[in-house]
Amino acid sequence: MHSSRRVGLLLIVTLMILAVSTVAQAASPPPHAAITITSDSDFVSCACVASGSGTAADPFVIGPWKITAPSSGGWALKVDNSRGRVTKFFNVAGIVVEYNDTDPTHPVVWLVEVTNPTTIENVVANSAGIGVRLTSSANIALDGIEVNRMNGDGVLVESSSHISIVDSKLKSMMNGFHAENSSFIEIGAGCETFCNDFTYDERRGLWLHNTHDVIVRWLITSAEDTTAMLLDGRDTYNVDIGFSEANASGSICAVGRGGPTGLVTDTQGGIRLVNGAHDNFIHDVSAHGNVAMDIASGGDGFWDNPCNPFERVIISPATARMGPRNRFERICYSVTNIPNLPPSTCPDD
Repeated sequence: MHSSRRVGLLLIVTLMILAVSTVAQAASPPPHAAITITSDSDFVSCACVASGSGTAADPFVIGPWKITAPSSGGWALKVDNSRGRVTKFFNVAGIVVEYNDTDPTHPVVWLVEVTNPTTIENVVANSAGIGVRLTSSANIALDGIEVNRMNGDGVLVESSSHISIVDSKLKSMMNGFHAENSSFIEIGAGCETFCNDFTYDERRGLWLHNTHDVIVRWLITSAEDTTAMLLDGRDTYNVDIGFSEANASGSICAVGRGGPTGLVTDTQGGIRLVNGAHDNFIHDVSAHGNVAMDIASGGDGFWDNPCNPFERVIISPATARMGPRNRFERICYSVTNIPNLPPSTCPDD
């Protein structure tokens, strides 16, 4: 090969390497210290706002940032309006966490009493605490939340309303999506195919506790332990779950952990409605509990430990059954304790 041709080839290879390196650098956001905002002035002093003027038409944009260490309180980003000093509009556009946090109560992104319309998108974390925590907040849209092996909940919604989530994957050692005393939640609304994947290990994929007016569409829940979807409490009503999958394996023995994983509970399986949950609509859903019930009302009154030696733990009283007027249509299932449930409808039937 002529020297000029070798030089040309070397130049091409060098340019390709530089191009790949440039793309990789562009994909990694710049580093930033943990961010805490408790007043409008913090949007200036935090040096974390990339654009915007803070109005409804032109909200501040926080991010994208790479957070390499949490705050002393354990979060990467917290906006706390509990004193009413955060009046500006803002969105979060990319928080990437590059630290581990074994405390299951520490959130990556935490909003407190934020009620202005806000979008939180592209939150990425691995082996941290809670992915996104919303406390007494409203009008929050979650998009592109990608959290893996979290030690707390993937998303925790508490005493909040008008929350939506799309295009997100929540993989947690606890619960994938957990809502407490909340309302008007949309999971996958507007999607035309599966757009959310809540994968859990030791708790639940979707746990709605005393939470009402919820729409669930195109959701996959899959796990090894406990319950894929749990509708829990007398204040859990007007929940509409459709075009989704609830997959659970029941309690399992984890190799090298010296015993079973998951909760000692009598509500294992695919879908459970318990403690008076009423006036809900479950339809066009595939439910599989494997060693537990596919879809059921209340608890079994026992928990089976599958490890060697096998034991059955009696749970008394058993978890209370569901309330009235729950409707079921077009469910793919095998085992249930719900009387008069319509015949199973599976794709191969």
